[in-house]
Amino acid sequence: MQETAPLLDVLIVGAGISGIGCAYHIQKKCPDLSYSIIEARGDLGGTWDLFKYPGIRSDSDLFTFGYEFKPWKEKKAIADGRSIKAYVEETAAENGIKERIRFLTRVVDIDWQSDKHYWRVTLKSEESGQHEHIAARWIFNASGYYRYDKGYAPHFKGQSQFNGQIVHPQHWPEDLDYENKRAVVIGSGATAVTLVPALAKSASHVTML
Repeated sequence: MQETAPLLDVLIVGAGISGIGCAYHIQKKCPDLSYSIIEARGDLGGTWDLFKYPGIRSDSDLFTFGYEFKPWKEKKAIADGRSIKAYVEETAAENGIKERIRFLTRVVDIDWQSDKHYWRVTLKSEESGQHEHIAARWIFNASGYYRYDKGYAPHFKGQSQFNGQIVHPQHWPEDLDYENKRAVVIGSGATAVTLVPALAKSASHVTML
C-alpha cells in the first residue's frame, strides 16, 4: 500500500455532470486551490455514460439542467443520453478538466484525521486492485444516487422458471435483440416511460406492468 500523497485542497468523487461542474467552479473562482477527480468507471459522464438502454434521455430540459457557464445550444431541450455525454465531455476538454481525472479508481474509505485537519482517503485501482492513500482538506461527493455496479433488482417468485431473458436497464446488453419479441417493462417511472416507446418501434408487443 502506498503512503499518503501530498495534501489536496479538494477531492471530487465522481466525474459526472456534477463533478465536472464543481471542477470548473474551483478553477474559475479559486484558481489557487489544488483538486483531483476520482472516477471508478473508465470514462467520464456518470449516468450518461452508464445507461445504454433504448430511449435514454434527460427528464429535465437541458436549458435548465445544463451548466450556466456553458449554455445548452442544441435544438432538443429534452436531450438523449449520447448528446448529454458529449456535452459533459466537451466541457471537461475545453477547460482542461479531463487531465485532472483519475479513471478506474474507486474511493473505498474516507477517514477524518482530527490531529492533522484533513481527510485520509483510501483508493482502490479497479485494474490492479492495489490500494493507496491520499489526503484532502475538503471532499465534494458527486457520486450520484445510483449504485453503479449493481442496480436494484427484486426477486420474483418463480423467476428461475421463466424461459425468457430478464434485463436490468442499468446493465442493458449492447447486443440485445428484441425485434419482433414480446416484452414486459416492470415499473412506470422515468426509465420506463422512455424505454417503452423505444422498444415499441421494433418489438411485436410491449406491456408496461
